[in-house]
Amino acid sequence: MPFKKLSLLFFSLLSLIFTTQFCLVVGNTLSPFPTGGKPDFEEKLIGGSDRDKILILSIEGTISDESKESFFGQSTESMVARIKESLKYAERDPDVKGVILKINSPGGTVTASDIIYQEILKFRAKKQIPVFAGFMDTAASGAYYIAMATDAIGAHPTTVTGSVGVILSGFNVKEGLDKIGVKDQSITSGANKAIGSPLTEMSPEQRKILQSIVDNLFQRFFQVVKRGRPDVSESKLKEICDGRVFTAEQAKKDGMIDFIGYFDDFIIQLMSHPKYAGERKGNPRIITYQRGKGRVENIYQTKDQNLQFFQNGLVDKFLGTGSNAKFLYLWDL
Repeated sequence: MPFKKLSLLFFSLLSLIFTTQFCLVVGNTLSPFPTGGKPDFEEKLIGGSDRDKILILSIEGTISDESKESFFGQSTESMVARIKESLKYAERDPDVKGVILKINSPGGTVTASDIIYQEILKFRAKKQIPVFAGFMDTAASGAYYIAMATDAIGAHPTTVTGSVGVILSGFNVKEGLDKIGVKDQSITSGANKAIGSPLTEMSPEQRKILQSIVDNLFQRFFQVVKRGRPDVSESKLKEICDGRVFTAEQAKKDGMIDFIGYFDDFIIQLMSHPKYAGERKGNPRIITYQRGKGRVENIYQTKDQNLQFFQNGLVDKFLGTGSNAKFLYLWDL
């Protein structure tokens, strides 16, 4: 195909994408229920008919407390905000008799994983109903950390889980820059202010500092797993909590999960749990929550609108102004 035709095809596709996105944004703006009339946080029925409810909360993708924004400016609230608000909504509903966290995630940031973990613990203490974790394709690192807050863990037969550990990713380009005559001329207030910079060689002392932080965060992770898997000996946990991943069968054998099955099995297992107060032989409604535009009701939903253009908008996409220096509970290949 001639270059001119390819160019026309490319720009036609680009125009179509832009028009579609523009229409979606305008459509959302002109919705008859932008802020009122229709609840901004709705219950969606998946199945079942009884009064009792089992709530499915989805934890998918990288775990973060940052809101996400598309290329054309459409934003969604952070996972931390959504989970916190969903648990608060469920806490108010006396018909919710159990919760299943549908987890499909490689993990994420240390802090976001820890916040969600703590929110689930608080919910369990207040609501006194069973909370299960149901692992899908992947439930690794920070996702496994979150699952330690639940009453029991089920995994699909093909799940990959584990990866108990911490990583601070980085690379160094100093030698490459030296070859082309580019030198770092950063001015710092102290010898360790630019620690981890890709433009300078890391000193043994700097490596020791960063390693101590990784080790400290790992110890926190290990203690969370130790509390969440009380039937596994500490010596066994020290052996297997080295960052390795497991198949569902391996995880079950080592005591890292409780059972293997499919979604129907997760429901049956939850309904047989001692803390389940619903009708055990009934047909509970399986529900989830869908959130639309709404008020800011907890601190994790807040964001600086003045900085959003730079941090999540077009400038960041082209210039990379966001921070990449993060300690992660993440399995990443």
